Amino acid sequence: MFSIGIIGNFSGHVSGAEQVEEEQLPNGIFIINCEEDCTITSGSTLRYPEHGREVDIEPEFVLRCQVEYQGGKVSSLTTTHLSIGNDVTIRNLPGSDKISQRKSWGKHSKGINRHWWSVSRLSPVNYDENIKLISYIERDGALHLTTPAVSCTELKVFYCHLMTWLADRINEQHDEGMYEQILPKLEELGYPETLTLYTGAPNYTNWGNEQFLQTGDIVHIAAYNSQRISEATIEEMFRRQQLMNSDAVLSFSQRVE
Repeated sequence: MFSIGIIGNFSGHVSGAEQVEEEQLPNGIFIINCEEDCTITSGSTLRYPEHGREVDIEPEFVLRCQVEYQGGKVSSLTTTHLSIGNDVTIRNLPGSDKISQRKSWGKHSKGINRHWWSVSRLSPVNYDENIKLISYIERDGALHLTTPAVSCTELKVFYCHLMTWLADRINEQHDEGMYEQILPKLEELGYPETLTLYTGAPNYTNWGNEQFLQTGDIVHIAAYNSQRISEATIEEMFRRQQLMNSDAVLSFSQRVE
C-alpha cells in the first residue's frame, strides 16, 4: 500500500501542533513508511512507539485514489473511495529531521477504518458542509472530545483542487527542511496505480491541546452526515461501544498498547 499524508490542510493545525509557519495552501506531503506489514491497521489496537514522546491523535478524512503517470511523473489522480483514519504522530523524537520519521514506527502505527464510501465524484454536491469529522479519547472510562466536529469543506484544499495540488506536489516537492522528494519512492515501487491519502488533521479542543496519547487510551473517530445523524448520537455510540458504518456514518475505535 502506497500512502501519503498532507501537512497543514486545516488552518491553524500545523502552526499549533508542529509549530511551523502556516501557509495559505498545505505546507507539504510525506510518505508513510509501509515497508512492514500492517503499518496501517484496521485492527483493534495501535502500538505506542518505543522512542519519542508527546504522541498525538490525528483524525483525518482518507481518500483512495487511482494514479496515472506520464514521463515518470504523476499526470492525474482520481478519487475512488473515502474513509477515515488516524495519522498518529510523534511530536518529540530526538534525532529526527524529516516529518516522515515521526509518522510511522512499524506494525500498527497508523489507524484506518475498514469501511469505505464509494466515490463517483468528489464534489461539493456530494460532500458538503454536512459531512463532519470528529474524534474522542477514552481514558479511565471517561470520554473526552479531542477534536471538535469539522466539515470536509474546512480543508484548505479538497475536491478536484486537491487532486491537482497533490499531483503537482508529488512531482515537484524537494528534499528540504522536514520534507522529502516523493518521485524517487514512486519509481522504486514501480509506479503504483493506487494511493491512500491522509488529507490532514483538524485543530484540537482545549483538552486535546493539553493531552497526548497514553497506553490504555481508546481512540474513537467518526465521519457522519449531520443531516441524518447528530453529534449526540455519535458520542452515545462510542460510550456504548456500538460502532456504526453505513452510507451516513463511518466509525472505528482502537486501543493504544
